[in-house]
Amino acid sequence: HQFSQALHTLSRVFAAAPYHQQASLMAARIHLAQHQTALAQQACNRLWQQDLFLFSVCSYEVAGRGGDWAQSYIQLQKLWQRQTLTPELDIWLRGILAEQAEQLQLTAAAQQWLTPVLLQAPTSLWLKWADLSLELGEAQQVYQRLAEKQQQYPLSDGLLLRLALAERQLGDSVYYNILLTERMDVRLARGDTDHAADLAHYFLRLKYDAKAALHWATINYQTAKEPDDMRLLTLSENAVKGTRE
Repeated sequence: HQFSQALHTLSRVFAAAPYHQQASLMAARIHLAQHQTALAQQACNRLWQQDLFLFSVCSYEVAGRGGDWAQSYIQLQKLWQRQTLTPELDIWLRGILAEQAEQLQLTAAAQQWLTPVLLQAPTSLWLKWADLSLELGEAQQVYQRLAEKQQQYPLSDGLLLRLALAERQLGDSVYYNILLTERMDVRLARGDTDHAADLAHYFLRLKYDAKAALHWATINYQTAKEPDDMRLLTLSENAVKGTRE
C-alpha cells in the first residue's frame, strides 16, 4: 500500500518505455485503489496502440468504478466470451467480472466467475470467493476448501478469518477461531497497521466491537479506497451508529 512510492517507480519506467504494458496496468490498478478514476483511465490509454484487448478491459474496469457497472459488465462478458485467454489473463478478467457482478447484486454469478480458477488465483480472489460463498450460505464449502489450504501452508490472516467465520456458522468447533484470535492479539499488541481491513472485519464479523471496527476501517480507507474498502467503512460507521441508538 505504499502507492506514492510505487507510482514514482512506475514514472521512471514510463520515462524509458512510455507504453510499457505491465507498468500501465499496474498504474491503473494503483489509481483505482485510490479511487482516482481519471488517472486510472489515463494509464489505460497508454495501452490503446499496444494491445486493444488490454485497453478495453482496463477501460471497462475503470468505467465500472465510475458507476457504469451494468454496461461495463455486459461488455466485459462479451470480451471474455470471444477471446482465447491465457490462464493469467483469464484469472484477471474473471476477477473484474466477479467484482462487477457483485456490484450489480448478482452474488451467485460473481461466485461462479471465481470458482473455476481458485487453485491458481491470488489471495485477493480467494477472499472475494469466500465472502461471496458465505453470503450465499455455503459455509461448508468455504470451510472445506480453506481448511485444506491451511493444511498445505498457513493461511493469511484474511483467509483465516473467513475460515473462522465458516467454522462458527457450522458450529462444530472453535479451533480456527482460537488460532485467529491469537494472531490478531499479536497484531494489536505490536500496533500493526498493515492490512488494517483484516482487523476491521475481525471486529465487525467475529469478535464484535463496533468502535474498534470503525477505527481499523478508517485506517484502511486512508490508503485503500476500492468498493470493498468503502463498504467496510460504511458498515463500521453504521454499526457505531447502531450502538448509540
